[in-house]
Amino acid sequence: MSHHFISYSRVDAEAFAVRVASSLAAGSPPLRVWLDKRELKPGLDWDEQIGEAIRSCDSLLFVMTRDGVKPNSVCKREWTLALKCNKPVIPLRLELDAELPFRLEPRQFIDFSRDVEPALARLRKHLLWLAEPEGVLQTLKVRLADATRALSRAPESDRPRVMMEIADLERQVEQQERIVENPHATVPVSAEGWREGPRPMPAKTWESAVLERAKQDLALYIGPMAKVIVDRTAARTISLEELYETLAAEIGSAKEREKFLASRPR
Repeated sequence: MSHHFISYSRVDAEAFAVRVASSLAAGSPPLRVWLDKRELKPGLDWDEQIGEAIRSCDSLLFVMTRDGVKPNSVCKREWTLALKCNKPVIPLRLELDAELPFRLEPRQFIDFSRDVEPALARLRKHLLWLAEPEGVLQTLKVRLADATRALSRAPESDRPRVMMEIADLERQVEQQERIVENPHATVPVSAEGWREGPRPMPAKTWESAVLERAKQDLALYIGPMAKVIVDRTAARTISLEELYETLAAEIGSAKEREKFLASRPR
């Protein structure tokens, strides 16, 4: 199920992480947050659960505290995995003297060190924006900047792979820029993958009952954001099969994607 992962140090940020999770979940629309304190299942490997939660997240919220930014902090393992999985990393500065790690420096943090409530409102707004065309474009640009920096530090054996990644990201940025300028020009899948080639989108009139069914089906896996995503996707798809296949890309778990696709009306 779609969610935002909170990476924090239990030494000095546990209460804050719980507050952020509760605020995002209680707001309108509610946003699902993965917090280890609430989500870890007893009897199962914790590292595997955390790894899967990061690999399937929409973004990682990194709480910057004195302990959280230490080189040996568990937070570094978590945001490093998020970068490896091409997930947006959003720094939340809780303490003024907590400095952003070098690899995250190009990112603008949200400052919680003074007034928490305005910062929470800004965070909610930003998370909702990430799902919009402009947010997808920004995520791609950040990934491109990360890959470009990585190229200068990559060993010779890795440079061809990184160069291919840069070329692919440049193509995706160009495509997404066209979508931002003309939302009906191409069909996006997500910030991590694309259907090849732009094509004109013929007008499609959907029956309201069909879209309501799709919203209900998708909401079981990603929550209230399903309403926004279904409306946006319906404007760019021309068949029920294409609609459900595109929506399925929003679901992190392969098994849940299969269940969602199986729920498609016949």
